[in-house]
Formats: sequence, C-alpha cells, structure tokens
Amino acid sequence: MTDDLERQRQERIKAIIDRRDYSLAEMEEKFTPGTHGCHEALHVASMLGDLVDGQLCNHPAVLLNPEWYSLAEKAQDALFELYQAIGNAHLRDSGEQ
Repeated sequence: MTDDLERQRQERIKAIIDRRDYSLAEMEEKFTPGTHGCHEALHVASMLGDLVDGQLCNHPAVLLNPEWYSLAEKAQDALFELYQAIGNAHLRDSGEQ
C-alpha cells in the first residue's frame, strides 16, 4: 500500500470516529473478520461485482470502446479479488470453513 493510500485510509477512519459513528474499539468489535459487519462488506463486494459485470461490462457504450471495456473488466476483477480476500478472512475467523 502506498503512503498516500494509507494516509487516505487513516483519514477515513478518523472521519468516522470524528462523526461519532463508532469509536475505534467499536469498529474493531463490529467489523473485523468473523462479525456480521464483515459479512456485510463481503455481501456488498459481491453485489457490486455482479452489478459491474452484468450492467457495466455488458453496456453497449462500454462494449463499443475497448479502453472503457478494459477499465470495466479491471473494476470487476478488483471487486472479485476484494470479495475473495474478505471471504477468506471472514470464513477463517467465523469458523464457517
């Protein structure tokens, strides 16, 4: 992870804490692998991957433009990788394997 990306991630965590949505301890309790909150993230990654694949990768405007199609496929591939990464950690920590 680049320094800029890590800085952005930390800023987003701080924004959640500053809005008082959750404390860091609450986030760790509710959203780490094995929790319902982690399962929600897994589900969202799956839904978005399906949406990108079904709606964007098959959209005529995207299909007619090789650059756009390549970008849409990369987005779908990235979402699938995210789904797999979340799923592996979640299943391992929830004992569902």
